[in-house]
Amino acid sequence: MKYAIELDEDEVDLLAGIELDALKMDHEQYRRQSPLVQQLTKKLMDRGAIPEVRLRYWSDPDYQLGRLKTSHQGLFERNGTRGDDIIIHPHFLKYLRYFLFGASLSENVIVAFEETVGDSQWVSSGDIDEIAKGTRGIVRKFGLQGEDEEFYKLALDIGLHQWFAKVVRDAAKQTK
Repeated sequence: MKYAIELDEDEVDLLAGIELDALKMDHEQYRRQSPLVQQLTKKLMDRGAIPEVRLRYWSDPDYQLGRLKTSHQGLFERNGTRGDDIIIHPHFLKYLRYFLFGASLSENVIVAFEETVGDSQWVSSGDIDEIAKGTRGIVRKFGLQGEDEEFYKLALDIGLHQWFAKVVRDAAKQTK
């Protein structure tokens, strides 16, 4: 995967014992793997392996686009889950997956989006209408209605400013 982070040997071994799709496991299976999830997450955090933008997606309220104005981490805390209990919660797996691999979109979708955006460092407000139009075209072409959050993550990963990433998300969300 293009935006996957590099893992050291220990991290690869830990990941091999983790199923990242919580829906594929029962409670007992998840309980058995939760120490691995905790160890891997702590190792990644300790060595600074997770890209800053992904950490901000997790912990910065401005990067959480829901109606509740708290971070993704804050949503766990709001529901009474704190500290290490967050990491071992089954719903944390989707965030760990994003930390590791980036947006959950196929390689051909990522390439199409990168071609639409071009060099992200040169994107200005004058480009956003074309980027939104291109995003809608990609969503239609690949049948990705409902994947607006993944487009938001991808926009962040390729280096678009958070405001532009929100516009990308909105364009993907509005596509029929």
